Amino acid sequence: MKALKKNRLDEDGLHYVESAPEPALHPAEVKVRVLAAGICGTDFGIYHSPTRKGIQDEMLRHLGGDSTRYQPLVIGHEFCGEVVEIGAGVPKALVSIGDYVTSEMHIACGYCHQCMTGRKHVCQNVKIKGVHLDGTFAEYVCVPFENLINLERFGGKQMIPPRFGAFLDALGNAVHTVMEGDVSGKTVAVLGCGTQGMMATAVARALGATRIYVTDFSVATSGIDSNHLARRFEIVREMGADFCFDTNEVNAPGQRQELFDRISDEHGGGVDVVLEMSGSAAAYDDAGKLVKNGGQIMLLGIPSKPLSAFDIGNSVIWKGVTMRGIFGRRMFDTWYTMLDLLAADKSGLKAKLEKIIARQPIMLDNFERGFQLVRTQEAVKVLLTPDPNFNLEA
Repeated sequence: MKALKKNRLDEDGLHYVESAPEPALHPAEVKVRVLAAGICGTDFGIYHSPTRKGIQDEMLRHLGGDSTRYQPLVIGHEFCGEVVEIGAGVPKALVSIGDYVTSEMHIACGYCHQCMTGRKHVCQNVKIKGVHLDGTFAEYVCVPFENLINLERFGGKQMIPPRFGAFLDALGNAVHTVMEGDVSGKTVAVLGCGTQGMMATAVARALGATRIYVTDFSVATSGIDSNHLARRFEIVREMGADFCFDTNEVNAPGQRQELFDRISDEHGGGVDVVLEMSGSAAAYDDAGKLVKNGGQIMLLGIPSKPLSAFDIGNSVIWKGVTMRGIFGRRMFDTWYTMLDLLAADKSGLKAKLEKIIARQPIMLDNFERGFQLVRTQEAVKVLLTPDPNFNLEA
């Protein structure tokens, strides 16, 4: 089969393979023909693994950190597809050949303390398809039946077209973050106007946030210059943001101070909930200043290196703030909430998410173009497909 692999962690890039072996189906698994798969920030980090020590460490975790044991891996973990084969141990009532499906790609061990107490999303021994196990940038992928999400039960392709189905994993991160913040009737600040920040804005609006502030930091060297960020802000306003601020005081003098003045004057010293979606050290600092006493900070963004200067005393303890780390999706509460939101299309959620999907899917053998679109930020959400007949509008 066609597949996209990471051959070595000490080399930049990925390798397209025309004749990779199809994955072997185990009795408790379902084999899926991939229709489309989304490029995630994690995939981008794997592409550039030599400079991403955190990514390297995670990819080697289940190998005891021994890089000599690493084997070429099919990457990718956001996808949707159609069932082509069902293992003998899969309950017949769960799925049928031809069903339109996706999957939770965090494979929990099932026996650690977290798994045994209903918290599989923070399993101690989790393995992730596309990070530790072969993933979805390929024609076929096998997934445990326990992780399968049968989209036929949520209206199928008519209600959740493949252009959405291909990145539900990523959308689930945003939904999980917003749900943990319990944003209904509350003021919200979303820090980071990348894919996750934009999706979180749309979800927060759908779930009843009263006022949404979005921030980001323009840096020309990263591809996010002032003009580019202004275009992002235009889109995120259409997705539900009330106000947007570039916190780079050199490129946008006065905007950061305007943000703090507005929040302090209008909302009792801060916002109720901060959703940190960027991983920026500066954004962590802003989060502590923007949140009101007794408020909440939800942390999804992962810093590129350990933080050394976050003022936890003044930002959290003295203010009585609740701070929570968000990882993946609750299994499977987040999935059902997300799929119900999409099926119900509250507040025009699907139309808002449409705004971040690249207009054309990228063929798997042209993957460099897809990663270039991500690198230059020309597109927000890019979909790869191994199927030359895949129709983005279907």
